[in-house]
Amino acid sequence: MSDNASKAETVIADVLIIGGGASGGVAALELQRQGLSVVALEQGEWHDRADFRGDKWDWELATLGRWSPQPETRGRPEDYPIDLSTSDMAAMNFNGVGGGTILYSAVWPRMLPSDFHLHSRCGVGLDWPIDYHTLAPFYDETDRQMGISGMAGDPAYGGTWEPPLPPHPMSPVQLDVARTFHERGWHWWPGPNAVLSAPWDGRRACVQRGTCASGCNEGAKCTIDATHWRKFVEGGGTLLTGARASRITLDDAGLANGGEWIDAAGGQHFQPARIVLCAANGIGTPRLLLASACERFPDGLANGSGQLGRNLMMHPLATVFGWFEKDIESWQGLNGSQLITMEFAETDPRRGFVGGTKWSLHPSGAGPMMEAFKLMVGGCDPRDLHESFARRFGHGLMWAILAEDMPDPENRVVLSETLTDSSGLPAPQLIYTTSDDARASLDHASERSVEIFEAAGAVETQAITPTPYNAHFMGTARMGEDPANSVVDPWCMSHEIPNLGVIDGSVFVTCGTVNPTATITAIALRTARHLAENRQAIAMPEQRAPLVFNAGPAVANAAQTIAAPAPLSPAQRERLAELGDGVILPVDGLPGGGTLAVESGLIDKALEARPDLAEPLARALDDTTISHLHELGQGDPQAWMAAITILAGAYYLHPDVRARIGYAGQEASPVRPDNYPAFIEQGLLDHLLDGSWLAARQADAAIA
Repeated sequence: MSDNASKAETVIADVLIIGGGASGGVAALELQRQGLSVVALEQGEWHDRADFRGDKWDWELATLGRWSPQPETRGRPEDYPIDLSTSDMAAMNFNGVGGGTILYSAVWPRMLPSDFHLHSRCGVGLDWPIDYHTLAPFYDETDRQMGISGMAGDPAYGGTWEPPLPPHPMSPVQLDVARTFHERGWHWWPGPNAVLSAPWDGRRACVQRGTCASGCNEGAKCTIDATHWRKFVEGGGTLLTGARASRITLDDAGLANGGEWIDAAGGQHFQPARIVLCAANGIGTPRLLLASACERFPDGLANGSGQLGRNLMMHPLATVFGWFEKDIESWQGLNGSQLITMEFAETDPRRGFVGGTKWSLHPSGAGPMMEAFKLMVGGCDPRDLHESFARRFGHGLMWAILAEDMPDPENRVVLSETLTDSSGLPAPQLIYTTSDDARASLDHASERSVEIFEAAGAVETQAITPTPYNAHFMGTARMGEDPANSVVDPWCMSHEIPNLGVIDGSVFVTCGTVNPTATITAIALRTARHLAENRQAIAMPEQRAPLVFNAGPAVANAAQTIAAPAPLSPAQRERLAELGDGVILPVDGLPGGGTLAVESGLIDKALEARPDLAEPLARALDDTTISHLHELGQGDPQAWMAAITILAGAYYLHPDVRARIGYAGQEASPVRPDNYPAFIEQGLLDHLLDGSWLAARQADAAIA
């Protein structure tokens, strides 16, 4: 047990925050600045910039492994598994200081003003007990704390939003896309991003390396560890890492008096506190509150309404790719959104479904290994691989399209009866079905977005709708005025336990169409300030003595270490060369992919980066019944994926291959924000700045 943990447990904190992500960091720093003592628990660890692989040779292999957004792929003990046996969407999640912001794409839109009034507009769900104008000053303040880049004046927000930094530059092809919106009179706007376009608050600007989604080496991406948690700790706050909360406890009067937690060695602890705030995301928070059931609350803490865990919203997602003749080096550049459109963000009953979509334009964001990997997994004929790769690599843009997810009490988080985390605690289970409305909305948007790409010059397109995963979890402890249909009040404090609060995406009443983090942080700041200003009015629990430390089994939550794999045998190398040559054929004087990877020794380097793939690779190579790697796909998909990953990883590390495809690696290429002269001078925003787009929308709404 660390000295910090020992000291924290002997002090009754004013506030205990459970979760080291976005909402927890914003609230912790604000409460500390307001003079309250705060202890925070995070079951993951700190990660320095040097931990991220984006500026290193193995970044793509790492993105499919230890820096994957999917916890089941990473396999870290601090992650918790998620039971997806009853869900048609998987969850991307990350545990560590900074939470999901470590790996997010940092797209930073706000909810639209109309998103807070879904029931009034469409008769669906409930209206929020607060509105956009209530949150606006907190949106503005968190924008400044983070360092948000964007352009002022977006009419979708009434023209009042002014990000503190200018937008990131747009490429000529991205401007072609913007031009197609202008020609149609549709909404578009330079994308707001939580990525610095200029130096801010001691951090350097983005260098456009293009590896944002696996961690930012520069500190330019606005991750909460950099923007808030480090300041909190430097100011004397206590953030305990490797601290997995197991339950929140109550005193005899039914007030929260602290939280029990388990350390990495399995030791049991108790942190006393006067106020407890849950900030563990829309899956982790209901999981904890359900696991904290007691005699007073047999169905989970603060669950008198029966709404805890229900109304899970996950933003069904479509991705639409467009490939252009121009080489735009789309493996480089900001992975966030260069362009955003709210043209279809609100319900239009003439479309035949409820809900809308928000589109964000991104570079394709794939290095050579990933581009080839996608083609191989997609069943590309080896005879077409090099030609297909040449058409796509460096030529692509992508729409990420989010569909508004309606609150449905049958979509929910419960405790799994079969799956546990590395501490033996029940894992969360998702019960989730993508609605017909969301599917129809994504289909509608995908068709329109393909039209936009083709009008902008795309020679090939591909739509994936819906994708099988997302990282947005909302609605499972929603706020409201009525305790009968909500879990927390408009200040995010439990109706039934007045000193227990929820400050993450669980409190969303509806989710709109936009990425939720900007709204999550604004809500967290509003709640923290209200708590600080009204601390004297909050009932205080009876004190409970700290739990005596129990060492527990030393390996209960110990980090998993994977031994270096044994070298491939001569027979396995021969087999890999043979099978690999059948997947990546010889081209332009280069031998087949298997031969090149084996003879260069790069296969060993790839296995050094991904030792976890050695065992399934060996299964693939020792299977004498197959004559081609693709035959493994049905019988042993894990072995097939391992073989394809290692083969592509090794082949595209070879300098001769990189020279052939014109790839020098993910280079730092800093650019100055262009202050948007191109699209202003070309008049691509005129229909938005002169009010004609807004007038047309109002006329459409009147007709609908």
